[in-house]
Amino acid sequence: MKEEFRPAYKKFLEAWGEDAQIMMAIEEMSELTKELCKYLRYKGFKEKDAESVVENINEETADVLNCVEQLELIFNEKKINGIRKEKIDRTLKKV
Repeated sequence: MKEEFRPAYKKFLEAWGEDAQIMMAIEEMSELTKELCKYLRYKGFKEKDAESVVENINEETADVLNCVEQLELIFNEKKINGIRKEKIDRTLKKV
């Protein structure tokens, strides 16, 4: 988690609550999924459209990262980071 954002995330959770922020994470992940699908569809075919989609991907990725970091605060950041390390280590053994 970006430590500089931690105070803001805590304020968001206090202001709107965990349920609202979980719903926001779901919405933002859906929007990123849609933009990634568009990117794959346009890639190599409509360059102008692909550039616009890349900008949207950047926006949606930022939104998802902000939401995911709030999910860390809700669901146990230390445990999540431990699981992430295990998964990275397991994948590194495969490559």
